[in-house]
Parts: sequence; structure tokens; C-alpha cells
Amino acid sequence: MSRPGTRRPAPVGSDNGAVPLSARTSRFSRSRGLPREVYDSWAASLRTALTPGQVRPVRVLAWAPSEQDGPPSFCIGSPAALSWGSTETWRHVGWHEIEHGGWNDELRRLSWVQLDGRRGSVPLAEPARLPELFRERVEASIVVKRFLPLAGERGVQVSARRDLGGSGPITWHTSLTRGLSLRTPGVADGVEEALQQVRAEYDLG
Repeated sequence: MSRPGTRRPAPVGSDNGAVPLSARTSRFSRSRGLPREVYDSWAASLRTALTPGQVRPVRVLAWAPSEQDGPPSFCIGSPAALSWGSTETWRHVGWHEIEHGGWNDELRRLSWVQLDGRRGSVPLAEPARLPELFRERVEASIVVKRFLPLAGERGVQVSARRDLGGSGPITWHTSLTRGLSLRTPGVADGVEEALQQVRAEYDLG
């Protein structure tokens, strides 16, 4: 028998003493601490940039303030893309569109090269978990990665990439090592042959 003035602990699974669902879920936020107006403008911009099949609630996996000139800027990593900008304007690049890149601690910049040759970078005073996330998401988008020699140690890198933001098709890409050019006789044919060989081996469509 309990003593007067005391309360028995609520049984496990009972409503009494249980943490309300709203209180539990409020600990987990898709914005991960971003100012509300920054998150709202970023999420709206990203939804516009995604293809129709990808439109869904967007989540922040990691973010950091950027040292860009002008209004307060941010760099944000989501499941589908890397974004950078401010409430006035945002830019996005899908993880599957990045060929290589990473964090330069000396320059304090996150830099990358896209599969189409375009380059990008964002200065960050404190990168938080963005460099780690960058590596994880780019690697996660790679389905196949094979190097085939064409002239000695020089050759072509064949890769198949998956858009991490949706269920789009696998896309295939080729990139030549330094010293090789598609204008060199026989190289273009070698690249096409290498691409078809790898695609046939993996049969990914």
C-alpha cells in the first residue's frame, strides 16, 4: 500500500507519465537548427529544383554558415543534394552530379568538380559535418566505377550514378585521364567500347 502523499509510478505503456508524442517528435527537426526563414526558403527552392517524382519533405543532414559576401549565407547538405546560398537565392547540385571534390582545410573551402566539368566551391569557417557528409553522399551515388586503360596507364573512368533524391534511372558517365583527348584518333572509339563493355557486364540499363 502506498503512503499518503506519494504517487505510484505509472505502469509502462500507460498514458500517465508517458512523454506526449508531440514532445518526443519535437526533438527531431528536419531543419536541424537552421533559422526558420532560412530553412523555409531553402526547402522551397530545393523542391522547385527537384524533378516531379522527387518532391517530398526535405531534410537537413548537415549545414554550416558560409563566408560569402552579402546577406548571411549557408551551405546545406540534404539526402538529394548539396545547396548553398541565402534566403534571397539558392543553388543546388545533386550528389550524383559531382565527380570528385572535398574539404580543403588550408583554404577552408568545400570544393567540387561536376561530371560536366563545371566547378564549384563554398568558403566555410567551421564546416561541421559537411566534409564527412560530402564523402558519404557522393560515394553512395556511385553504383559502378571502373577504370579501363586505353594508352599505357592512361585511360577512361566509367561510372554509373544514382540520383539519391528519387527513383530516376541510372546514368552512365565517362571521363578521360590527363593526357588523353577525344580529338586524338582512336580515343573516342575506345571510350565508347569501354562504356559498352562495362554496361554489358553490369546490365543496369
